[in-house]
Amino acid sequence: MWSLGCALALLLAPATASYTLQNPTWDSSSSTFSASLSSSLASTNPYGEDFVSLSFSLSVLTSETARIRITTPDAERYEIPECVTSSGPVDLLSSEPISIDDASFDFTYTTSPFTFKISDKSDPSLTVFELSEDFSFSDQYIKFSTSMNSESKLFGLGEKSRSTGAEVPPGSKTTMWARDMAAAVFDTNLYASHPFYLELSSDGSAHGSFLRNSNGLDVTYSDSRDSLTFEALGGIVDLYTFVGPSPIDVATQYQQIVGFPTLQPYWALGFHQCRYGYQNLQEAIDVVSGYKDASIPLDIAWLDIDYMNLWLDFTYDEANFPSSEVSAFVDELHSNGQKFVPIVDPGILAVDPSWDWAQGYDAYDKGLEMDVFVKDLNGEKPYMGQVWPGPVHFPDWFHPNATDYWTEQLKNWHDMAAFDGVWVDMNEVSNFCTGQVCENASPATCPTHQVDTQTQCCLSCVDVDEDNKFDNPKFMIGNDEGINDGGNPSPINFKTIPASAQHYGGLSQYDVHNLHGTMEAKVTSDAMEAIRDGKRSFVLSRSSFPGHGNHASHWTGDNAATWDDLKRSIVTVNDFAMFGISMVGADICGFIGDSWEELCARWIEVGAFHPFSRNHNTFGAAPQEFYRWDTVAEASRRALGMRYKILPFLYTLMYKANAGGDLVSRYLWQNFPQDAETHGIDEQFMLGDALLVSPVLEEGARSVEAYFPQGTWYNIFDFSKVVQSEGQKVTLDAELEEVNVHIKAGSIVAMQEGGLTTVESRGTDFSLLVALCGEGCTSFGELYLDDGESVQIEDSIFADIVGSAGQLAFSTTKTGTYEPENANLSSVKVLGVDQPVSACEVNGSAVDCDYDAELKILTISLEGKARVDEDFALLWK
Repeated sequence: MWSLGCALALLLAPATASYTLQNPTWDSSSSTFSASLSSSLASTNPYGEDFVSLSFSLSVLTSETARIRITTPDAERYEIPECVTSSGPVDLLSSEPISIDDASFDFTYTTSPFTFKISDKSDPSLTVFELSEDFSFSDQYIKFSTSMNSESKLFGLGEKSRSTGAEVPPGSKTTMWARDMAAAVFDTNLYASHPFYLELSSDGSAHGSFLRNSNGLDVTYSDSRDSLTFEALGGIVDLYTFVGPSPIDVATQYQQIVGFPTLQPYWALGFHQCRYGYQNLQEAIDVVSGYKDASIPLDIAWLDIDYMNLWLDFTYDEANFPSSEVSAFVDELHSNGQKFVPIVDPGILAVDPSWDWAQGYDAYDKGLEMDVFVKDLNGEKPYMGQVWPGPVHFPDWFHPNATDYWTEQLKNWHDMAAFDGVWVDMNEVSNFCTGQVCENASPATCPTHQVDTQTQCCLSCVDVDEDNKFDNPKFMIGNDEGINDGGNPSPINFKTIPASAQHYGGLSQYDVHNLHGTMEAKVTSDAMEAIRDGKRSFVLSRSSFPGHGNHASHWTGDNAATWDDLKRSIVTVNDFAMFGISMVGADICGFIGDSWEELCARWIEVGAFHPFSRNHNTFGAAPQEFYRWDTVAEASRRALGMRYKILPFLYTLMYKANAGGDLVSRYLWQNFPQDAETHGIDEQFMLGDALLVSPVLEEGARSVEAYFPQGTWYNIFDFSKVVQSEGQKVTLDAELEEVNVHIKAGSIVAMQEGGLTTVESRGTDFSLLVALCGEGCTSFGELYLDDGESVQIEDSIFADIVGSAGQLAFSTTKTGTYEPENANLSSVKVLGVDQPVSACEVNGSAVDCDYDAELKILTISLEGKARVDEDFALLWK
C-alpha cells in the first residue's frame, strides 16, 4: 500500500516528455532520415514546458560520421551562425550522398517512447550513441543522455584543469560557460567551451560525439560510468557522432566538421618570451640581450599590458614605452630575424566628456560612429562594463562593420610599430562588474588608474529587469561551482557581459557568450592577414570554441608555479590538440607566484616540446627568464636546442594537422590504443607518432619511471641509451638539466643544425635521423617545406622518406618553384644497423660512412651529394 508521502511525491513530480516518432522517411539516396516527434501531453520539466512537436533528422555525412538534428518544426530557434564554424562537413568530405547501407554504422530507433541508437556495424555490441527515454526539449532547457560502456574511459569535454588528470572522472560535471578564471584553479569551468568527447574502449577502439551548441551547458558523467547527460540552456540538438575506430580517426573525423587547424607561420614555432610587469622598454630590451648572451634560442619578444597608456588598446605609454623607441626595438628584432607580439584586450575605453586626457580616442569614437559595440538589454545603448582601462564598451564581432573597424584600429597601431602577431586576452569576455545596466556615475574617480584598484568595479550597476529570462534562466548550470558563493553555482552574468545584452542581427549574449573568444580571434586573424599583405597571421587567444584552431592558437591561461600545474599542462595541451587546436602551450615556469630554479628547469624540459613554447609570468612575481639560473640556462640550451634541431619535423606535423587533421601533441594511447597500459598515462606525451617525451615532474627527482610501449626506443640526446621494451616501465636517469626524449624504431625524423632563431635555423644544413625497426620492417618519415609565411601556398615541397635494412629512398613532390634557404642534406644517421657496413652510396656515387659496431649506428656523410628538394636513393652494405 502506498504511503501518503509517496502519493504526494508522485503528484508533485514534474512530468517528463515522452515523444513518439511519426512519419519516418529516408530520402531517395538513403542518406538522410527524417521524422516528426510528438507528445500527446504538454508535459513539463523542472525548467519549462516541453515542446509538443519536434522535427528529427539523421544525415550520413561520411561512412564514419552521422549528424543528428532535433529542433522545433515551426518556431525559429537560435543556431550557431555560419560565420563561426561550419554547420556541415568541410570541403574535404564527399559531396556525393552516402547511403546508410554503405556507412560503417547502423541506425535504429524505437517509435514510442522515441529513442535511437547508432552502433558500429563491425561490432553491433559497440554503441556509438544511444538516446535514452529521458529526453526534454523546452525553450531554455534541453536534456538528453546517452549510454556509455562502463569499462571504457572518457576523454575530452573542456576547458577544465582536472585535478584527476586526463580522464574525465565518473561522477563529475563539466560546465561549459567561458569565464575569466585562472587555470590554476582546478575542477571548474575555465576560458573555453568544447563539447566534444572521445570514449576509449579497453581493446583500443574509440568513438566520439560533438554537440554543436554554444549555449551554456552541463555535461554529467554518471558515477556508474554508464551514462553521459547533456543539459543545455537553449539552442537545438545538433549532434555529430564519430565511429572511429581508432582514437586518431575520431579526432580527424571531428576536425572534418569544425575545420582543420590553420598553418602557423614558421617563426611561431620558435621560443617566445613574455611577462606582465616589465616597467619600461629597456627591461624588455635587456631581456632579449640576456637570452642572446646566454646562447639560449629566442624568436619572439612579447609585451603585456604594461606598454599601454593607462591600459588603453592601441596606445603606448610615451613615458616608459615611447612609440618611436618601441618601433626602433621592433626594427632591431626584425634585423636579427626575430619577431614582436603585443597584447590587446577587447574592452574599449568608454570616454566620459569630462576627461580631457581621453578626448579624441579613435577606437572609441570610431566604434560609436560605426555602431559596432554590444548593446544593453534594450538594444539601444552600448553596454558598459569594466576591464583594465576602466569603463569600456565591447566590440560586437557579429556586426558587419566589426572587421573593418578592427582592421583599421590594428592598422593604425601597426603603423606605429610593425608587430608580427597579436595576443587577444580577456575574451571570455571578462568584466570586472556584474549587472544588466552599468554607468560611470563617478568619472572623477572611475577609473582610478592605480594597478591595485583598477580591477575593482567602480561603476554603478543595476538589474532593471529581474524577470529577464536570459539573465535568470530557471536552470542554473554549474558556472563557478565550488569556487564562489559557498560552493553553489554563480549566475551566468557573474563578471561577464550580461546574457540579456544584444548583438547585431537579433543575437543575444545568452546564445553567443561562448563564441566571443573565437569570433574575436577570427576577426583579428583576418585583419592581420590584410595588414601584413597576405602573410600568415599569428593570433594567440585565451577563450575558444570548436573551430577556433582554424583561425588562431591558444595557451592554457593563468596557471601557477606549482608541480601540479606543470603536470596539468601536458593534459591541457593534448586535449586541445584533440579539440582541433594544434598550436597550444602553457606559460612555462608558471604564471602565478614565484617560480624557482628546479621547477623552471623541469618546465622548460616539457614546454620546449609543446607546439607553442612561451615563458610568461605575472606582475610582482620574481623574474623567471631562463638565463637567471645557470642550471635553467643549461636545461634551456639543451631542450630548446633540440627543439630548434627538430623544427622541420615539428613544422611537418603542423602541416599535416592543417592538411588532414593529424595531431601534433598526443597521448600515448592515441598512438598505441591497443596497449591498455597507455590508457591511464598522462604525464608523458608524444610528438606525432615518432618522439616520446618522458619528463621529470616531481620535486627533487633525478630519475623518472617512464612507460615504453613495445618496441625499440632511442634517446635522441644520447644514442647509447636504448630501451628494448615489451611494454613496460623503465627507470630513466635525468639530472636537472636533462630530459628524456626517445625516437621510436620505425621512425625517420628530418632535422637541421639549429640556431638561436628560426631564421638562422632555416639556413643550416639538413640531416636525417633514421631508427630502423628490424628485419622485414620499414621505417617512415615525411618532410614538408614552404616559405613559412604565405597564406596562399603555391610553392612547396613534400617528401616521403622510407628506410629499411640497407637502403633509404627520399621521394619529393613539388608544387611551384619553391627553393629552400638551404637544401643541403649533410648527413644521415641510421640507428639499429645490426650488420657491419663497409660501403655507402647515394644515387650510385660512393660517399663516406662510419659504422659504430658497439652502438650499431651508421653515420653517412653526404656533403654536396644529396638535397632535400630532390629525389635520391641511399644504399649501404
